Amino acid sequence: MPAHDGWNPTGNHFARRLALTAGAFSVIVSTLAAVIAAGGPGAEPWNQFRGPNGQGVAPAARIPVNFGPETNVLWKTAVPAGHSSPVLWDNEVFLTATDPANPAALVTLAVAGKTGKILWRRVVTAETPGQFHPLNEPAASTPATDEKHVYAYFGTYGLLCYDHAGNAVWQRRLDTPKSKYGMATSPILYRDTVILALDGDGGSSRLLAVRRDTGQTVWEQPRPLFTANWSTPMIWHHDAVDELVVLGSKRLTACNPSTGEEIWWAGGFPDETVGIPVSGDGLLFASAAALGGRGDDQLDAAATWKMTVEQFDRNHDKQIERAEMTAGFAFIQRPELPPDNPGYGLPVRDMDSLLKIFDHDHNGIISEQEWMETMSGFAARSHPTLLAIRPGATGDARKSQVAWEIQRGIPEVPSLLYCQGRLYLVRDGGLLTCLKAATGAELFRERLGAPGQYIASPVVAGDKLLVASVPGVVTVIQVGDALNVLARNEFKEQIFATPAVAESRIYLRTAGHLYALGE
Repeated sequence: MPAHDGWNPTGNHFARRLALTAGAFSVIVSTLAAVIAAGGPGAEPWNQFRGPNGQGVAPAARIPVNFGPETNVLWKTAVPAGHSSPVLWDNEVFLTATDPANPAALVTLAVAGKTGKILWRRVVTAETPGQFHPLNEPAASTPATDEKHVYAYFGTYGLLCYDHAGNAVWQRRLDTPKSKYGMATSPILYRDTVILALDGDGGSSRLLAVRRDTGQTVWEQPRPLFTANWSTPMIWHHDAVDELVVLGSKRLTACNPSTGEEIWWAGGFPDETVGIPVSGDGLLFASAAALGGRGDDQLDAAATWKMTVEQFDRNHDKQIERAEMTAGFAFIQRPELPPDNPGYGLPVRDMDSLLKIFDHDHNGIISEQEWMETMSGFAARSHPTLLAIRPGATGDARKSQVAWEIQRGIPEVPSLLYCQGRLYLVRDGGLLTCLKAATGAELFRERLGAPGQYIASPVVAGDKLLVASVPGVVTVIQVGDALNVLARNEFKEQIFATPAVAESRIYLRTAGHLYALGE
């Protein structure tokens, strides 16, 4: 007869109970470790550009307000140049870079999340160096990672897959999309596929999905009408449906992520787009600045004229003669930036040709009226746009699914950020706009007190918003309906990469270092 189900410290039953308890404890510990590695209870790993689905939100993270090169630094590791953002899996950090001694050498790095030690470094060499804007470079695309692999895309080479030990699994050599500014789109993961938006000039644009384990093509969707762009796709999940949303030249599209087949589109966007769409409050949000980076539909031509006259009108006649168009004279596009900043003005090699654009009466002089007319014509060519779209569209979504639309404060490079019913927009000069996501109503539009250009996208850790400027200031803001700056943390190095967040840590990449920041 079997013993009764009681506590028998001298029998086999107790041993079996002890073994079961130990096994259960082991499962609990393993589960807890996985949760902690992912960033907290219910958290998803920060395993692609801007973390889970590219949304930039780590709701369970708890981070310090004050940090810097000497404050709340858990470790600091020198890394080679690159604009890609760090991504995380368990206790590993992955990023890409270029070799400073050889720009054609493209590097994938793995770093120990606990110590900052570089675990491995893998290099491939591009056959051609590619063409890049001064604010771009070959390692601009952020890798993606899962429990088995790391997927790194270089526009001048193709898509690479390594396992977590750094062993090459597969690679896909891909033609470099034609672009005068270089590539910046990042791969995303969907089920068992890696998806890339490969938009380029000359009819070469396409969407590509490959198998995670083999790199073999699952589907490919040509986009011949789309020109070069730099936006990363995202997956919009609503009503038990998944849609692959891709922002591109002149329109936003949604496709079936399993086939690439187009479902709907929304036109009215500018030619050049950068940011990744975000979702919240049952809506999808996508934005793009106008040509030249303009964020407001109304161009302040009077302000740019005043700046030009103050700098170049040497005889003080409130006109600009050809002789006054000396070095540094520019067709001003981003007046909020310093004149020596790349992108401040349209690069000019031939002053005579520039003069012809403005000099309507051909007298060799630019008057205020001519300046205003030319700048107004330039503004009319392209309009900044932010759309909020309801789910359920087929065909042209503008006909019925647009909830609201604005043309003010639109970011140029940073992506939108949705958090707790609010939509945040970051522009050069440190201008932060906060909208009520459901309606588009403006809650505030204020300066952060950290001027300069903004390339990195904002992210949220818990109830704190992190916004990093190119000059190297990371502003910490309390999430809310009014601007509440908690800290401005200066790193004295340029920042192009978007921070990654997990648990109580911030992983921040500067021009020359990777930091782990936390208390």
